[in-house]
Amino acid sequence: MAFVSCTENFVKTTKKTGVQLANREINQQKQELIKKWDAKDILSDSLVVVAFVIFLTFVRPFGMHEIAFWYAGIFWLIMCFSGYVIYSPTIYFLSKWLSNSLPESLNNAAVRLLLSTCVASGIMALFAPFIINLFFGSFQNYWQSLPMSFLACFFIGGFISGVSFIKSMLFQQRQQLQQNTEQLAQQNEQVESIQKQPAQALINELPLDKRGQLICLQMDDHYLNIMTDKGEHLLLMRFKDALTKLERYDGFQTHRSWWVAKDAVASSKKEGRKLILVMSNGTEVPVSQTYLANTKSVLGIK
Repeated sequence: MAFVSCTENFVKTTKKTGVQLANREINQQKQELIKKWDAKDILSDSLVVVAFVIFLTFVRPFGMHEIAFWYAGIFWLIMCFSGYVIYSPTIYFLSKWLSNSLPESLNNAAVRLLLSTCVASGIMALFAPFIINLFFGSFQNYWQSLPMSFLACFFIGGFISGVSFIKSMLFQQRQQLQQNTEQLAQQNEQVESIQKQPAQALINELPLDKRGQLICLQMDDHYLNIMTDKGEHLLLMRFKDALTKLERYDGFQTHRSWWVAKDAVASSKKEGRKLILVMSNGTEVPVSQTYLANTKSVLGIK
């Protein structure tokens, strides 16, 4: 029987000029996720059908307990897969139509699934008596058999459709979570790239053999000592100008003549009452009283 899930996704679209940062707001609109019928979907749905066929074969409901096990299995196999051929397209296309026709208060996946399952059960109820007659030769009055046929189809078809609906919804939620994770990682990379652009401009002023990951800056008279993981180099530059270039970079000032990159701080230690930061290259950076509180806050030092 049919197993098409209809879920709702909210998509927000906004037009912006300039650079779009990671935490931008997105206006979401209702949009149905259209399920693609491919080999993977059919296989997944078929596994649900087979599982229920096995269950019905063991249980043998509707007075079938005297029927041979293998005969009951063939009957339910044909009955259930016939239902799949009817339920799948009926629920799929009817749900799409209902998404554009139902009033907003009733327009949700559960209501659409219920209504489309009722219609699919009605269609299946017209064919089920012929399958029953094919196996058991007990064709009674066709029209009188339709109410019971509908109830049986609605119970079995509705149950399997509900299981398939939950399965598909969980799968789509997992896909959405994976997509959101990938988007977040991409946005974080973009933010990190934007933050490092000013530092790169400063690094580019160093000799090629000294260009690398920024560690710290030290003001020495009129020269600025720039330390990277490749070494250090003196530049004729004001400390203030360097800090301006690094205002978006993830780092902080520890002293009137020192600045450090946060991710380059390897450890910290105390020398008397003074706090010393040990950088990844082994350089020891003093922390003055003026910048002590901020340094402890940034590094989480108590």
